[in-house]
Parts: sequence; C-alpha cells; structure tokens
Amino acid sequence: MKPVNRNLILACLSLLLAIPAAFAAPESHVFELENRRAQTVVPQLRNLYGDDIKLSPDGQTLMVRAEPEQLAEIKTLLKQIDQPVRQVRLSLRHRKMASGEDDNRGSSRVYSTRKDSTRSLVVQDQQIAQISSGRIARLPVAARGGRNPMVILEEVDMTSGFLVRPTVLSENQVELHITAIRNEPVPGQPDYKTAGVVTIRRVNPGEWVELGEERRSIRDQKGSRVYSTQSKGSRLWEVKVNVLPAR
Repeated sequence: MKPVNRNLILACLSLLLAIPAAFAAPESHVFELENRRAQTVVPQLRNLYGDDIKLSPDGQTLMVRAEPEQLAEIKTLLKQIDQPVRQVRLSLRHRKMASGEDDNRGSSRVYSTRKDSTRSLVVQDQQIAQISSGRIARLPVAARGGRNPMVILEEVDMTSGFLVRPTVLSENQVELHITAIRNEPVPGQPDYKTAGVVTIRRVNPGEWVELGEERRSIRDQKGSRVYSTQSKGSRLWEVKVNVLPAR
C-alpha cells in the first residue's frame, strides 16, 4: 500500500472514531451536595450551559442530564461551589455633622461628634441587610432568593435608607452591593437630600465605607448677613464588613 493511501485511510478512521464522541448521547447523573441547596446552584449552571443541559433540583440533590463531557465539567464545578456558606458581620455607625457658612465671607466649618453609635449584625454571604432610621436588620426575603430591591420594597415597609448585600470574593476582599432608597429630594421637603451613595464597592474586611450623608440646611438672616447652617440632625452613615472564620 502506498504511503499516501495509508495516511488517508488512517485520517478517515480517526474521523470516524471522533464522530461518536462528538455526538455522545446525553446521560443523567445525580449529584449530592453537602453544604448548599440544589436550587441555589441552578442559576450558575444555567448561565454557563443554557438550555443544553436539563437540571432537576430537589433539596440537596441535583439531577443533571447532559453529555458526558459536560457532566465531568459540572462535577468539578460543583466541588468548587458546594462550600459552607460564609458569614459576615456588618457594622453600622453614623456621625452627626454640623457646618456653618457665612455667605459674605464664604467660610465653612464642619464638626463631627465623637459619640459614634455603632451597631452590628451577622448575615450570611449575599444576604441583604436593611439599614433604616439608625437600625440594621436582616431581610427574610433574601433567604427566599429575592434580590431585586424593587421586589423587596413591595414586601418591606421602608421609605428611606439603604439595602446592603455583601458578597465574599476572598478572605481579603468583599463586594458590597448598596442600594439607596429615596436617593432624591423628598416631596414637600426641599431642604432634605441624600448624597454620596455608591452602588457597588469592593472593600477590604475591616474598612469603613461611606453609605451616604443626610443633610438639612437651615438659613438664618441677621441684619444684612445671611448664614447657612447645617442642622444637628445631619448624619454621615458608614458600614464595615468582617468575614467570619469558616466553620
């Protein structure tokens, strides 16, 4: 047999052997999770594989129907995902602010009281905390999978404040998703505003992060001089997150 013909035959055989692997029939496999509920990992798998795989969660059992190669990938991925849920401690504090400004001279002073009021709360990774009127509390809707702030507000009586959702990226970095509620002038109260609010921040554990500042301005006129002074009720809100040791 000529070398050319032999090489051609070998190439054809290799192609024929590869065809069954490329079109391998889907198989079903049941994965048992130890630390997570199966429903919580479905969104991540769906984002990666779309409708190419079939997922059937039941408690901590996940049945997957996919091609053998995909099943092998999913097995490795689930080992990384199925880790104990981390807990974080959120600490909230506010500082009372006051400022004075002489419109004629343009001078301004800011005072901050030393009596910071600090409160703490332990939440699970990605659980949403509600901060309102100086209080911090867990939102039970987060445990049910609710993460849309607009949906949450339909179930929680909250007219102003912040929603904070921590996501542990590593031992040294946490991502804070911060949603400001009523981040605009209140109707009928033009002297009220909330400023300096961020949406997403990546912070180091133990670092204080500003949520926002609530201000009310009071103008007073004495003779020909006009003063603009911030009221004593103005507050600067800050939050700190600490990652607790894994159990």
